[in-house]
Amino acid sequence: MEWGRMSSSWGINRTMAQLHALLLITGQDLTMDEMIERLHISRGNASMNLRDLTEWGVIQRYRRPGDRKDIYRTDDDIVQMFTRVVRERKRREIDPTVAAIRDCIALIPESDQSDEANIVRRRLTILIEIFEIIDIVFQEVFRSDESIKYSMENLTLPKKKSPEGSTG
Repeated sequence: MEWGRMSSSWGINRTMAQLHALLLITGQDLTMDEMIERLHISRGNASMNLRDLTEWGVIQRYRRPGDRKDIYRTDDDIVQMFTRVVRERKRREIDPTVAAIRDCIALIPESDQSDEANIVRRRLTILIEIFEIIDIVFQEVFRSDESIKYSMENLTLPKKKSPEGSTG
């Protein structure tokens, strides 16, 4: 299945990203027809992805009084928008993955102590541990708006060196 045609239940796809980027980067409220024209996408694809973006809370749909066309806008607050996307992706992708891994571990009989079973058990357990670390970080950083702001102010990234050798 082509990445751009994946169902959004599998995560964000190319068209969804393009629609959101168009609204975010231009800062304009746009109708679906305007987005279709600018991105050269089908009406069905636009409709499905705009609905998903609306469900995620990343964009809003409204109508001007007396107008029958839906207009879409995105939040100007980049941090809020990013937070919504991260929370939604965790809920839709990471949490079910962890549950599936736990189910796989449960399928290996305790009585099976073969090398193969122990290798699979160990590898899946390591994956669970990695996801648990991710969950701890997620809970710490994304538990509230204040914790996000705190993290942005207090977590520093290494400075990249410019081509001339100075940091910037």
